[in-house]
Amino acid sequence: MILRRRARRAKPSPVLPDTVLLVDDEPIVLDVLTQALGKKDLTVTVATRVSEAAELLRTRAFGCMLVDKNLPDGDGISLIRLARELQPYCACIVMTGYPNVASIVEALRLGAVDYLEKPFPQLSIVQEKVRASLDRQKLVEEREVLHQRIRALQQQQPEAFKESAELVMLQQALEVAKENAARTIGELRVSKDREVASLTGRLETVKARHGKMLHALRDAANELRATLEAGGLPQAAEGQLREIRRKLTAALDEP
Repeated sequence: MILRRRARRAKPSPVLPDTVLLVDDEPIVLDVLTQALGKKDLTVTVATRVSEAAELLRTRAFGCMLVDKNLPDGDGISLIRLARELQPYCACIVMTGYPNVASIVEALRLGAVDYLEKPFPQLSIVQEKVRASLDRQKLVEEREVLHQRIRALQQQQPEAFKESAELVMLQQALEVAKENAARTIGELRVSKDREVASLTGRLETVKARHGKMLHALRDAANELRATLEAGGLPQAAEGQLREIRRKLTAALDEP
């Protein structure tokens, strides 16, 4: 009798690990990518065959798997299907030297988050894609774990959950009110600043006009003085002009 090993779902980790399963049958690819990913503080485990990678998926937790589409003992796409069953949050990325639409669509349909075409144009692209995929899956895992905890609390303690939910809603309402108040205060400050700026501008305009008027009045007083000093005016006109100059000079000398 042939006993088949049943796939066991790996126990979910509280946080997706910064570990990468690298599956490829080309030693140069394994060596180059191991060094490149190591520079990003990622721990890399390598495998060259489908069977070897499958055993690693059953026994160890990985945050990301880079798998070549074509391997000596099978199709790398099958490893994505297995990873989705054993480690649902593991970010799977397909590598292929012969890309085609059908294989890429199949990989994405099975749960791959991205794909890489060999030869790699730049190692930095591989590093960025692995890190971005890993970080994105960490968020997915954290969100799902939180949802599971909420559902468990709701089932075990419905009343407590209801009160807790109401408290959260009140806290959220309070935060919204604080944000609205802060926004209103900010708008009032902006409006006040604009009003002050407008009044300041108007005051500067008035000051400028007043300065021009004073300058014009001083010129007029000086002209009157020159006219009076020149003489030759009728006595009545000279008296009137002297009185005008006196009043003008007195107005200019006021503080």
